[in-house]
Amino acid sequence: MESDDLKKSYIKCLNKLKKFRKSLNSKNDLKKGKLYFTWIKNKTEKIENEKDEDYIYKNIVQYTLKNYKIDKYSYERLNKQLKSIVTNNYILRNNNYMFNNTSISKEDAMLLTKKVLLKRGNVVWIDFGFNVGNEFGGMHPAIILKNFDKELFVLPISSKKPKVYQLIEQDYNNKKITPEECEKRKKQITEIVQIDSIYRFKDMIRWTNITRMKKVSILRLNFSGTIGKVDGKYLSMINEKIGIEFFE
Repeated sequence: MESDDLKKSYIKCLNKLKKFRKSLNSKNDLKKGKLYFTWIKNKTEKIENEKDEDYIYKNIVQYTLKNYKIDKYSYERLNKQLKSIVTNNYILRNNNYMFNNTSISKEDAMLLTKKVLLKRGNVVWIDFGFNVGNEFGGMHPAIILKNFDKELFVLPISSKKPKVYQLIEQDYNNKKITPEECEKRKKQITEIVQIDSIYRFKDMIRWTNITRMKKVSILRLNFSGTIGKVDGKYLSMINEKIGIEFFE
């Protein structure tokens, strides 16, 4: 009975997808359609990967640990246990500790991941999936606010300047307001935080909207992507604006 129900659902889904594909006519439609079908493929893979208890561990070892250098300054700030793990699984080269032991234990790999790689303030690439309407979707960097082992509480980052900032700057360019008034208005926008730079990322200005905070599965992580870090002042600004936006 369950097999028949699954078959019916599968056929119904295929018919919907065929109908959807035929409705894609303009270039914009085709672009969205491609993103949607890619999202379905990725979503299917993530569901399949959930069955593999060691999927996260294997990808962390194969990609994430290998691509993340620990500088001497960061190493000195680690506790005794983490220093021991780094010493046993890394080599020191040009003042950076480089991972060189693919046989690292699962316990040590996941501890390093939580306390060093995917800790609060670090920036990682997350697949937020297919967006509907004004939802935030696609592959974007995100600031880690809290690590729950198999889930991350993150704040997405965008390279697209917020529309409200554009309007303020338009008034400035039209000489309706002074430079001081322009900056004052920006700072009064409680949901937006401007991030001038991210360590290890391309040097450019980015923005984050605190109303887009989200808990996501670590399966959404791009394990081979760059891991950066934001300055503590941006975390303080985020905390302050969260307080204003949600609790005042």
